[in-house]
Parts: sequence; C-alpha cells; structure tokens
Amino acid sequence: MASAKYPALPESVRHGLRAIVFDTNSFPRGGLDLELLRVWGNRAGEEGFEVWVPEPVLWELVEHASSSWEAWRASTNQARKAMQAAGLDVPAEGPYSTREEVMAAVEGLLRSLAPSVRILELDGDLAVAALRDQVQIRPPAKKKSDVKTGAADSAWLRQVLRTADNKVGSFVIVGADADVYQAFSSWGLPKPHMVPLHALHESLFVLKAPSDEIRNTVVEFLQGVVGLPLRGGRTPEGSLTLGDVDLGGLVHEWELDQVRNVELGHVRAFLGMNQVKISRRGLVTAQVFLLVDAVYSGWRINEDGTSIAHTSTLPQVWVRDVLSFTLNEGLVTLARSETGQAMAFRADDMAHRDESEAFDEFVDLLRLIPGLDGELGGDTYDSANARAHVNGFDLELVSESGGGEPEWCATVTLSKGDWSESLEVRCEWDSIRVPYEMPDLMPAYVLITDEPADVQIPADWAAPAWAINRIWPRPTVAGSTAMPDAPSQKAEDPSPGEPA
Repeated sequence: MASAKYPALPESVRHGLRAIVFDTNSFPRGGLDLELLRVWGNRAGEEGFEVWVPEPVLWELVEHASSSWEAWRASTNQARKAMQAAGLDVPAEGPYSTREEVMAAVEGLLRSLAPSVRILELDGDLAVAALRDQVQIRPPAKKKSDVKTGAADSAWLRQVLRTADNKVGSFVIVGADADVYQAFSSWGLPKPHMVPLHALHESLFVLKAPSDEIRNTVVEFLQGVVGLPLRGGRTPEGSLTLGDVDLGGLVHEWELDQVRNVELGHVRAFLGMNQVKISRRGLVTAQVFLLVDAVYSGWRINEDGTSIAHTSTLPQVWVRDVLSFTLNEGLVTLARSETGQAMAFRADDMAHRDESEAFDEFVDLLRLIPGLDGELGGDTYDSANARAHVNGFDLELVSESGGGEPEWCATVTLSKGDWSESLEVRCEWDSIRVPYEMPDLMPAYVLITDEPADVQIPADWAAPAWAINRIWPRPTVAGSTAMPDAPSQKAEDPSPGEPA
C-alpha cells in the first residue's frame, strides 16, 4: 500500500494521467505476470487511461520466459531419461521445441492484450540514439565489469517520452529504478512519477475505508477458503490467487540435503488483515495474513553416499500478501495478489528476545482483527487492562506478570450480550532453544496457549484467529479439513451461542 515514501499522487496528476508504463523491473524478479498486466489494463481502461509496454521491454520479457523454459526442459529431460531407464511410460513432449517458439508464443500473448495494453513499437531513430548512448556511456547506459550496457533502457525511455509528447507528468512508471531518474536528469527533464507495484493502486486511485458490511463480506470470503488446497498458489476454482512465494528458504538444512520442490498445501487459518481500502469504483484492497502448510520433496543423503527420495509437510507457514477483492452483487467473486509476490516464513520458528518484545508483538497481532475499534497498547505486560470493540462484540485484554513461571500471562475475553469466552496466552522461556548460561545466543521467549480447537495454529496467532473464528464463524466447506470452533450465530445476532 502507499506510504509516506510513496504518497498518493495529487489529483492534478491523476486527472491528467495518460498512461502507466510497465518495465521489466516492474514485475517480481523480472518475470512476466500476464494476468497482472491484464488486470491493470482493464483498470486503466475503466479510468480513461492506458497501460504501455515499450517494445524493448516486451523483448526482455519474452527472453526471460524462454530462459525459464530452457531450465524446465533441462530438468524434465533428466527425469525422462531416468523414467525410461526404469521402464516407465514417459509423458509426451511439451508444445514447444525451441526458444524461438517460446518467445513467439509469449509475444503473441502479450500483444493479444490489446487494446487494454498498448505495445509501443520502437522507432528506428530512437534505437540509433539508444545505441549511441550505450557506446558513449551516456545515462542510462553504464559499464558493468568493463561491458557497456543500457541501450535497451535508453530505447524504451525515449519511446515513452515521444509517445507522451515529452509531457513527463502524463505517465507513471511502475518501479523504483534510480537509473531512470538519472536518465531524465541527464536529458534536462524533471523526474517522472515512479511508483513500485505494491503502492500503485493507492497512489493512483482515491481510496477510503470500506463500510462494515463490505469488510465483513471480505472476511467471510477469507474464512470460506480455509481448508482449501492452494495448487500453484490458487484455490481449486481460482477464486483466490496468491502472489509468488519463495518457499525454498523455508526448508532447514538439517531436514533435507537437496530441495527438489516446495509447494503450498492447504489454507489452515485466516489470521487477520489490515490496511483495508476501497476505491471509488468498488475494488477493495487489504493486506492479508494466512496460515498455510507446504509440501516439500528432495533427496536425503545416506551415510554410505546413496540418496533416497523424501517428501514431508511443513505444517505452519505464515503468508502475507496484499490482495484485491472484486465484489459482485454483495459477494467477493475474485481475490488475487496486487503485486504478484507474497512473503512467507515458518511460524513454528517464532520466538522473541525478551518478554516485553513478546508482549508488544502479541498486541500488534491482536490489532489485525478486522474492524477492531479501540487501543490495546500503552501498558506493559504486567499491567495491561484494555477494552476494544469489533463488529458488535466487546474485546478485553488483561495481563499480569507471572514472576518468571511464566514470564507473563494474558487473557483475551470476547463477549456479546449474555455470552462470553476467554483465551489465555502465556509467555515462557524455552530452555531447549537456549540454555540459561547463554541467554543472548538466540530468541528463546515463546508463547503458549491451551486452546484445543485447532492445534495447527501457533500460539502467537492463536488470539486473533480465535477471535475471528467466533465473530465470523467459518462455513462448512466440502473437502475442508478445518475444524468448526465458532459460535453458531453470525456477528449480527445479538445472542451468540456456545462454540460448536
């Protein structure tokens, strides 16, 4: 979302906007996300401006795609040989046989996005000027290990300027590349508007806080995907699509000698959300926190040097992504990553350096309960006593020092009418992680709860997940492995019942 570093563009800029420009660096890790480009093309069309992809950028994107295909082909060829040697049936070859075929296919897909996405064909005289920039090392050209580079960047920037009639304020470049600013400065031009992908929506559109009804609709949708599988980061019917997640780093060295593949498994819990905004055209965006599991496979190396295939499940993976939600007739029909990239780490690794840090982070996570109205912070772990409201429920937080056994104990109570329920969370020193004689070696203060409803949720996230499941009970989903643990009535009912 937009921040102080990337504030919303002034109304004068937004009203005079002609195009948003995508560079190779606009996409996560420089790889094409065709659906993301299609979505932004449609949004631009609704607002009366265009999405531009300069032709040199198109060339780079299709080349990156061909490199990915070559890497895939190398790995599958090795697997095919091993399968043939074992007497197994080998899958048919893929639809492409050369890099040229792959590049032609990707270029065709990009050009098929017209008219919502416009490819800026490169003018010949600008190509000559760009080549001269590289040869004479004029910005944005430069040397890398005595190799001159930069003609491609010079070419696409020059083409954008010409298409915009040299009106620098009429376009926004998606990215955060300092070389772009340097090029415009060397040409005696003002800095162009440049916004990274994650802040683009809030920078371009007029946003406000959504109504309670819309917020509840989004929460109920996210509760509805709990228990569903995430093949390729998508739920089975494609209603939810997460951004690309780097899962390789989640596998510890002592678990696996060589990681072959790591994939998301099922959504285990909706943990909370914040930064919820809605545009004047009704598109809702929010930063969302999910608990998922992941499945990895690879090879274990035996002591005798032989290897065996190995598959296992990582049970607690915390995923954060900024999602956009499309609503139709009061229901969420589509949710997908705004940036094409999500963050993930293993929740079972969570620990804190001291008891105060543990309490502060515990309170911060409580604030992710959607619609929480009230201030829970301001007190220390040995004296907290705060109240807040959320969707017609009262939420109370009380904590006290445990004198070291535990370090502190916090009780969260949720109530409405004659109904109330409490959850206790304790902070304890984990002597297995770090012995007392070396207290600063690594974080070793951990949170513990006796909540039995869902043992798959780590204690750090137990309180927000527990509250969400009672305020917005999860629906029964076919094939879901999620456990029902919420009141039988919805939040609007003035007398919630006991948990199922």
